[in-house]
Amino acid sequence: MKNAILYVRVSTDEQADKGFSLRDQEQKLLNYCNTNNLNVLSIFREDHSAKTFNRPEIKKLIQYLKANKLKADQILFTKWDRFSRNTTESYNKIKEFNELGIIVNAIEQPLDLSIPEQGLMLAVYLSMPEVENHRRSLNVIAGMRRAFKEGRYVVSPPKGYDMGRDDQSKPILIPNNDAIFIKEGFELLSKGIYSQREVLQRLKDKGFNTSKSAFGRIIRNPIYHGDIHLKAFKDEPEQVIKGIHEPLISKTIFNMVQYHIDGGKKQYKVAHKKVNEKFPLKDFVLCPSCHKPLKASSSKGRNQYYSYYHCAKPCNTRYKAEDVENWFNNFLGGISLNTNARKLLFKMIEKRFKEQTKSSRLSPKHYQEVDSLEQKLIKLQDLYLDGEFDNTEYRNAKERYSKKLNQLKEKQENLNKSNKVLSIYKNGLEKLENFDNQFINSDIDLKRKLLGSIFPEKFQFVNHEVRTEDVNPILLKISIINKGLKGNKKRDKSNKSDLSHEVLKVGIEPTLPKKLDFESSASTNSAT
Repeated sequence: MKNAILYVRVSTDEQADKGFSLRDQEQKLLNYCNTNNLNVLSIFREDHSAKTFNRPEIKKLIQYLKANKLKADQILFTKWDRFSRNTTESYNKIKEFNELGIIVNAIEQPLDLSIPEQGLMLAVYLSMPEVENHRRSLNVIAGMRRAFKEGRYVVSPPKGYDMGRDDQSKPILIPNNDAIFIKEGFELLSKGIYSQREVLQRLKDKGFNTSKSAFGRIIRNPIYHGDIHLKAFKDEPEQVIKGIHEPLISKTIFNMVQYHIDGGKKQYKVAHKKVNEKFPLKDFVLCPSCHKPLKASSSKGRNQYYSYYHCAKPCNTRYKAEDVENWFNNFLGGISLNTNARKLLFKMIEKRFKEQTKSSRLSPKHYQEVDSLEQKLIKLQDLYLDGEFDNTEYRNAKERYSKKLNQLKEKQENLNKSNKVLSIYKNGLEKLENFDNQFINSDIDLKRKLLGSIFPEKFQFVNHEVRTEDVNPILLKISIINKGLKGNKKRDKSNKSDLSHEVLKVGIEPTLPKKLDFESSASTNSAT
């Protein structure tokens, strides 16, 4: 008879105490063992989340396996999400048990992992709970941020407030018995004659219970004058939102307190110079061995100082600063356009643009139809107000006219946007004219901004040249075209058709008659 250890799990103490899930799981596992003639060595009951294996009962289970002389053959649970909701850790733990000669399995989702194809089903069973957790987490975050944007503070209430419900049964902060102490504390500090320690001691003597560090956080928290700070998240910046809860103090008192605890004067931060003007490429050049940004420094020789871009041990990558600047300047020369090349390139782009947008031009009939529909909507509203239409007829007619009008205006708006693309291209090409000289003559801050626009990530040198895979793709195409233009310039019989063919070959022109796909590329070029 084989031996089995049973593992049952719920997420919270409340489920363990009041719910039936643990007992239900346990009964199913016992029935399974009875049917399959398995001897149950022990049952471990868990009430912790399965996000990690840092769970008390799992630790006890592993200790039991190491200490118990009876060898376990299987660890059983009902479903794989009872075992874990973390795919990576699950594989590691399964491997750990397998090395002990123990099979891990779910009775309602059984797998034979000796069959390779069954490994695909294991991946599905393990990843689905993790995806579900991630989706639930995103939904919770989205709901909380939506509440914050409405002025509702929905996390743990700060000192002086309790969490209550408004008329709509939604959460709202309500002042509690500590509010009067916090209000008095702000008022005393705003006078500028008491220290934080003195104010805190006076409040404690009256019954206020808090620590020195907690009181320091209280008097810095803008929630007491009604503001809620919403932290930045993904593309959304940090925001300050007016809360709908009752403030304990005015913003004037809060600002006075900040003024006094900051020493009665503004605190100016000293901007330390982190970048040496001698090394504009510092932090942008990567070591070819370890792919970390190269450092820069100067060392004194016998007669002069020598500057280098270098990496730490054990890489020992080192370039002379003058070599690095020469290599980089050669690259800048490759993306810099002279006046004739810029004008010729723009003419070719303009020609191709006009060819592709020719069919999209709006006729006078288009504008007449827009005016007609707008007049019909106005007349329709007047007839409705005069009682000529009932509500259903009015809504149906308005929806029909509005839909058609929106389609026409959208077409008009798209064409207006497309007309701006040429000016964006022109502006971008003008900025690339003599770009190498612009870079050399710029100050250190502008140089680093230009570097950031050229290289979305850092870059490396390969065979004394900038590795092109790291370059902004728009600039890389310009570099290829520029080489073609310079090459044709050396020929005795060059003509525009040759250059045009060269440009079309590398693909600088957009390929879209209806929707201008190259608008975003043009914007990137302009920003450069």
